[in-house]
Amino acid sequence: MYAYGSRSSGLTGNQLKLIGIAAVLIDNLGAVVIQGVILRGGSPELYQAAVTGDGHVWMIAGQVCRYVGRLGFPILGFLTAEEFVRARDRQSYGIRMLAAALLSEVPFDLAVYGRVFYPQYQNMLFTLFIGILIMAVMEETKNVPVRVCALAAGCAISWVGQCDYNVLGILFITAMYAFRRNDLARLGSGIGLCAAESVSCYCVSALAFVPIAMYNGRRGTLQLKYLLSVFYPVHLLALWGVRLAAG
Repeated sequence: MYAYGSRSSGLTGNQLKLIGIAAVLIDNLGAVVIQGVILRGGSPELYQAAVTGDGHVWMIAGQVCRYVGRLGFPILGFLTAEEFVRARDRQSYGIRMLAAALLSEVPFDLAVYGRVFYPQYQNMLFTLFIGILIMAVMEETKNVPVRVCALAAGCAISWVGQCDYNVLGILFITAMYAFRRNDLARLGSGIGLCAAESVSCYCVSALAFVPIAMYNGRRGTLQLKYLLSVFYPVHLLALWGVRLAAG
């Protein structure tokens, strides 16, 4: 199912990335614009329209956006493991992810919390970066205790730092890497971790494996390796702009 270049039909890595990014955008539109601005912190007129009469559609729309958005991280986490394995320069790949995470943190805090600095929660790209560090250690050594220590350290960092998707996100990325040659183990562990992460949302994250299972192992014709690094901070700044405009 996942063997690189194993079939010509299905979704390319580029298409899968676009689906993941679209899910992240929908999730944050629901969280920031609908739930954060319209239903909580926006103008009285918007709030009144949302909670009375036909305005209840905003509550439903916000929840639907959040559910759809739960597909984003599993897809991007899966692609992070895939891209790491195939990266010609893994150090540059990790540095690029860290730079994007750092650049996105202030926009993330502004868009989601309305503050320049909110240390209690960190954006999703930090989770992807920690996953890359763990994979780098696992790539360098076959020593099981060292690998376990690396995984435990990554989980601890994500928990202490309160990175988005936290420990389950780290375990997911690691599982996608560790089981890359075993389709059944990859599928089972991935669905299980996704279901656990989204148990409060009826385990909807597990549905991410519908498009993931359609992945054909090919990158695609376009060069989109910088897309996530650019999109993530830019879309957060745009959402902050909406938050400002709403007062």
